[in-house]
Amino acid sequence: MALDSYRNNATPLLEKISKPFMRFNPNSITIVSFILALLAGIVIALAGRLFSFYYDGLAFALILLSSTLDAVDGFVARKRNISSRSGDMLDHTFDRYSDIALITGFSFSIFGNVYLGMLALGGVFMTSYLGTQSQALGLKRNYGGLLGRADRLAIMLVIILVELAFPFNLKFLIQITPVNLMLLWFLIAGYITSVERFSKSLKGLKEME
Repeated sequence: MALDSYRNNATPLLEKISKPFMRFNPNSITIVSFILALLAGIVIALAGRLFSFYYDGLAFALILLSSTLDAVDGFVARKRNISSRSGDMLDHTFDRYSDIALITGFSFSIFGNVYLGMLALGGVFMTSYLGTQSQALGLKRNYGGLLGRADRLAIMLVIILVELAFPFNLKFLIQITPVNLMLLWFLIAGYITSVERFSKSLKGLKEME
């Protein structure tokens, strides 16, 4: 089940985490979250090439902090009663840019595959598009399905730890590495999730008609 389905259960934790950020503009938090994701993508792509492979540990910290801020920005906006459509658009736009930065970083890393990464991005983007398109057509935003954004970020963090602790690289049709297995999962689960969200939204729209 997607981690996004547990959003409401995370409220007490967000209450604590968000306290130091309450004085900041939520849009600024969104932008900082993206910058951290961009830096993480760059570090992942270059680790093992221009500097030590163990710099992936830095990427882990950057993704964790970026993910935390991504959860905090909307919570701060709602808590301060300053939520806006422009802020929501900014949040979702920079979320997609963050997805591009991170998946591209993994794809260009010494453990990744560029072609597999491109296909994985397609699955990720269709999932995100269908999640927000349902809201644009008058339904609730669709967070359902096998693989949501929270799931992807959690998997990225786990894969970095796996690469650091148990790196492996087997030859087959593509290099079989933890990173490529992750990208393959993003590809498969992304399109499955997009179909799930499409079916649910289509059903809801027909009920509205």
